[in-house]
Amino acid sequence: MKIDPIEKGYLGNVNLKRKNVAVNWDKKRLKEFVKCAKDPIYFSEQYINIVHVDHGLIPIELYEYQKEIIRKITDNRRVSVVTSRQAGKTTTAVAVILHYILFNDHKTVGLLANKGDAAREILDRIKIAYEALPKWIQQGVIEWNKGSVEFENGSKIIAAATSSSAIRGKSVSFLYIDEAAFVENWDEFFASVFPTISSGTTTKILLTSTPNGLNHFYKTCEGARDGSNGYEYVIVPWEQIPGRDEAWRQDTLASMDFDTQKFAQEFQCEFLGSSGTLVDGSKLKSLVGRQPITESNGIKMYHQPEKDKSYICVVDVSRGKGLDYSAFHIVDVTKMPYQQVCTFKDNMITPVEYTEIIHRVCVMYNEATALVEINDIGEQIPSLLLYDYDYENILYTESAGRAGKRISGGFGKKGSSIDKGIRTTKQVKSVGCSILKLLIEQDQLIINDFDTISELSTFSKRGVSYEAETGKHDDLVMGLVLFAWLSGQEFFKLYTDNNTMATLRDKTQEQLLDELTPFGIINDGTQDETENLFADDPEFSNGEIVDQSQKAWF
Repeated sequence: MKIDPIEKGYLGNVNLKRKNVAVNWDKKRLKEFVKCAKDPIYFSEQYINIVHVDHGLIPIELYEYQKEIIRKITDNRRVSVVTSRQAGKTTTAVAVILHYILFNDHKTVGLLANKGDAAREILDRIKIAYEALPKWIQQGVIEWNKGSVEFENGSKIIAAATSSSAIRGKSVSFLYIDEAAFVENWDEFFASVFPTISSGTTTKILLTSTPNGLNHFYKTCEGARDGSNGYEYVIVPWEQIPGRDEAWRQDTLASMDFDTQKFAQEFQCEFLGSSGTLVDGSKLKSLVGRQPITESNGIKMYHQPEKDKSYICVVDVSRGKGLDYSAFHIVDVTKMPYQQVCTFKDNMITPVEYTEIIHRVCVMYNEATALVEINDIGEQIPSLLLYDYDYENILYTESAGRAGKRISGGFGKKGSSIDKGIRTTKQVKSVGCSILKLLIEQDQLIINDFDTISELSTFSKRGVSYEAETGKHDDLVMGLVLFAWLSGQEFFKLYTDNNTMATLRDKTQEQLLDELTPFGIINDGTQDETENLFADDPEFSNGEIVDQSQKAWF
């Protein structure tokens, strides 16, 4: 019996059409093909099948939010989608990509996920759906590999992990990144893939993910929400998914040990910082980074230097071996609230190169006074500034007994130890963290840099101190911790004519009055953290601080 060439399939797979096999086009098929090409939602619901865990291969049934995603990516170049867990985002991606490669010639889809296996799993779902298509709507197969497929219309799909080399050297017309919030080293990764998509005027980007803290994906979604970055935005919380009700919510919460924060992030699509962050989570959510006015070689400038303004440069130093970052902040301390006006961050730079940048930026900002962290190799920086660049606006520190450290004029008592810079002791860090928390939560320190906000979202309680979560960084945050410590020094009050501690005290008292009036203060036998912060300050030992241990009043 003669076998129809179509039925022979591709390499023995009768579910796939080979290349160069003619299709018997009648008016009905031609009309249907044109209709599918014009309407991806119609095509999906009529011809795409997916594997159901209970029922096997079944026709797709798109929910309204899935249709919205398809319409958004069809009509726009860039779409960012925030979804609840198990919302069917992969099914939606399968429909979008299938339609794109079938009805567009010479297009390449880059299908990326934070793990290569996850990307290949999505490709496998596309393959299953493709095999279930009628032969007359398929394109002939040229390649059908584990990590890629190619068709006779010149279109192809490449599945890979989100690494800097994933699609380097390739020209991609549609970039799909699954679980985009979980991609590590996003800036490095996206810088490597952007050239593959930037050359075209019709290239598309689709990002899908559940939230994962206040990171790059949060930044992208916020930009999409306010219309500042060219992305369209879709959010799919659990309430939009059919079949999920209050009973489902309670069951899901129970399975998560009633971790409401985790539920809020994974199912309500809320971008949250880690639990136990130094800065309160509600405050972190209100912080909004801004685009720098200039950005070059790790330097981000948010405000130009202004004549007659006073600036502080706080410097954190690393070894420059691709691990921790060297970072610094320029802070405008002319008046309160203080403002972050410039940042630098780099994990490959050498101390010599770093010193040159510090000097250049400090000079630009009105000879900014520099406080350099000198733990580990940091001691090189102030010495290089002083002796190689003749830069004398460097702060010295000395031991101060129970107070730990204080700013020194460079001349200490006999036998005292004076450092060019600051050693971050437990006490310095503790005081700095306490003041930084108050500065940010009381809007007395304006944070403009998104990377700093991101680090704050994972700067969490560890034992009796705070540090970055595993796999995260806190180099920018630690610079602000040192700035906060400095702002509480007597030197700072004289240098800037700003009394940081008095302002924070007054703000704290106002806040307490606002919160407790007319209900009063109840004696719970505990001591407030703010009270501890001001307790050792002789200026505030006159009873002006509201003491929660006093009797209730009305």
